[in-house]
Amino acid sequence: MEILELAASTREGIRLSDVAAGLGIPVSTAYRLLAEMRRVGMLEAANGRGRHTLSAAFAGLGRAAELNEARFASAEPYASAAADRLGETIYLTEMKGRVVSLVGFRRPSTGEGLHPGNAFPVHASAAGKILWSFRNDDELKLELERPHTKFRTTTHVDPEEIRAELERVRRRGFGVHDEEWDEGVYTMAVPIFAGRRIPAFAVGVIAEKERLLASFSEQAVFETLCDLRDELEKHWTP
Repeated sequence: MEILELAASTREGIRLSDVAAGLGIPVSTAYRLLAEMRRVGMLEAANGRGRHTLSAAFAGLGRAAELNEARFASAEPYASAAADRLGETIYLTEMKGRVVSLVGFRRPSTGEGLHPGNAFPVHASAAGKILWSFRNDDELKLELERPHTKFRTTTHVDPEEIRAELERVRRRGFGVHDEEWDEGVYTMAVPIFAGRRIPAFAVGVIAEKERLLASFSEQAVFETLCDLRDELEKHWTP
């Protein structure tokens, strides 16, 4: 952490001697620490020597929350209207690399609404399913080779079962989580294309299953999310 603080304090970058002096450690130890931080992508330096700066990817992590807030601010009026229409929480997710994460959410103005969580796995989330369903075969093969947690007895963890579910999801145009991770919880998500062939964003609803489906059919929920998606694409498509 102290090395990161040193690196973040200057645009020119820090030298090996800066780390040794600043942390009061031997030069050999400072050298090993810098090498490891380059290896994992925290720092970068020309030819692995000279001045070290925060890597672009690592520096970007510090701005991720701000970028998410700005992105969701443009979606919030439409998300709020959909949340009030369904009486449930509307959420927006983004896929970066292999990770699907939360951008923002809006609870209904009346009622509490559920929190959508911050992670959306390929096998047990509506957003994860719909976004992964558009990835190419090589990416999907690598993802399905990873172990997946069996949260409940209804959670699919077999690679072929997950693949078959993703094919169904893509055909019908939306992903569903039906008590596969959380008991009594239902979520649905649709992709946002915004001029792209492969979507990076998805918008969804999370609710107590009985409450939502007692008031709306699955088709009505889908249509509401599609209307919301259409509004967002109008504003996000270049």
